[in-house]
Amino acid sequence: MSDLLELSGRLGSMTNLVHGFIYFAPEASEEFDTLGLPADHHYFASRGAALGPVSAEVIVATFYNFNPALVAAVIPAAWSFADPTKIQQARVRAAGRALRRVEPDLDAELLTEATDIAGQMIASVGDAGRPLAAGNRATPEPDEPWERLWQRITILREWRGDAHVAALVAAPADPIEALILHAATGIVPKVALTATRQWPDEQWDAGVARLVARGLVQEDESFTEMGEAFRADIERRTNQAALPLVEAVGPDRTARLIDLLKPVRRALLDGGAFAAFGR
Repeated sequence: MSDLLELSGRLGSMTNLVHGFIYFAPEASEEFDTLGLPADHHYFASRGAALGPVSAEVIVATFYNFNPALVAAVIPAAWSFADPTKIQQARVRAAGRALRRVEPDLDAELLTEATDIAGQMIASVGDAGRPLAAGNRATPEPDEPWERLWQRITILREWRGDAHVAALVAAPADPIEALILHAATGIVPKVALTATRQWPDEQWDAGVARLVARGLVQEDESFTEMGEAFRADIERRTNQAALPLVEAVGPDRTARLIDLLKPVRRALLDGGAFAAFGR
C-alpha cells in the first residue's frame, strides 16, 4: 500500500506542475487581455470559470486558502468583463499554445498515449465532493491534442486538489494554518505564499500562535516533530483519497503516464514557465 500511496503522490506532483504553469504563461495573459479581463482578475476568473459565474464566497470555499477580501475584489466583477465559458475556452487555447511552444517535438503517439491514460483515469471515477474537478469535467473537450491532454491533466489535478482541501478540513487546518504548515515544509517559500494569498500580518501571526499552542510549529514557524508528522498525515490522507486514479489504470500505467509527462515538465521548467514564481 505504501508504494501505491507514493505513486499517488508522484502523480499529484506531476499533474500539479503540468496544469499549474498556465497561471504564469504569457499566452494566458494574452488570451485574457483579448477578452478585456483585467490582469488582477486573471487567476481567480480563469480557475473559477469552470464553476460558472459564481460568487466570491464559492471561490473562497473551493480555493480554500486565499484572503476572502482578495477574492471579493475581483469576483463576481470578472464575469462582467467576460463570460466564464469564454474565459475557460481562452485558458485552454493558451495552454495549447504554450505547450506547443515549449515542447513542439513530442511524438504524436506518446501524446496520444498520455491522453488516453489520463482519460481512462477520469472515466473511472466520479466527482462527488470534488467541485473543481466536476466543473472542469463538464467543460467540452477540445479537439486539438495538446489542449485535450492539458484539460484532462487539469481534471486530474483538481480531483486531487479537492481531496486535499477535504483532508485539510478534517485535520483540521484552517486556510491560514494550512499555508503556515506548507511554508514549514520548505517546498514553497513563505514570501511566495504571503504575496499570493495576501493575508494581513496580524492574521498570519494569529495562525502561527494557534499552531504553536497546538504544538505543531515553533515560534519561528518551523515544524515541531509533532507538526511534521501532522503535515505528513495530511499528505498521506490526500494520497489515499486520490488512490482511485491509480487503481483505475493500475500502477504500471500510472507510472507510464508520469514518465510520458516528464519531457513536458522538463520543457516547462527549462522554458521558464515558472520564472514569475521564482522557480
